[in-house]
Amino acid sequence: MGPAARQGFDDTAAHAVVLAEREARELGHDRVGTEHLLLGLLTNGSDASTTLTTSGVTLAAARIKVTEAVGMSSGLGVGDRGPLGRTPRAERALGRSARFAHLDGSDVITSKHVLLGVLDVEGTAGQVLRGLGVDVELLRASLADAEGHPAAPPPVARAGRADASPRCPSCNVTLEEQLVYRVVTATSASGAPRDVALVSCGACGSVLGTA
Repeated sequence: MGPAARQGFDDTAAHAVVLAEREARELGHDRVGTEHLLLGLLTNGSDASTTLTTSGVTLAAARIKVTEAVGMSSGLGVGDRGPLGRTPRAERALGRSARFAHLDGSDVITSKHVLLGVLDVEGTAGQVLRGLGVDVELLRASLADAEGHPAAPPPVARAGRADASPRCPSCNVTLEEQLVYRVVTATSASGAPRDVALVSCGACGSVLGTA
């Protein structure tokens, strides 16, 4: 187990995860997905909430988009009989939040690290944000720039193969001839605008880092 895996959540991040489960239960869902993590981050009154609100995202509008994307159920069988499970993408988002915290040299995972993790996974949360008019890549780049690290860990080649090529960590396609470069304007830690060159996977659109 690496250093990132041993990191714990601070109060704001832990609260967001708890609220995400509550949001899932209220929608009658039996698992927590990236969309619920997004709702939890919007509800917990943290820096991540402020960042999302500044981007034009409101809790009420996000709940409507989540319902449109994944629907509601009667909630029968969900109840309060122990913690809900998480979707693979939600697990991946939380795992990446730990990696972002590690890149920051932080001993704890903050709500902003969780938000970065959610934005870095191509899940329902991204669909919800795009439906609300948010440029997800720009938001991710702005957050990553403010935190002082790349928008995503670089792709790693498969071990044990002499001809191994770098692969996308999200969709696992070989990245040779699949890389897309795009320049966006992000806000630096001082508040000044600056151009950031994003490197994305041409297959799934996941941002892999900055050039």
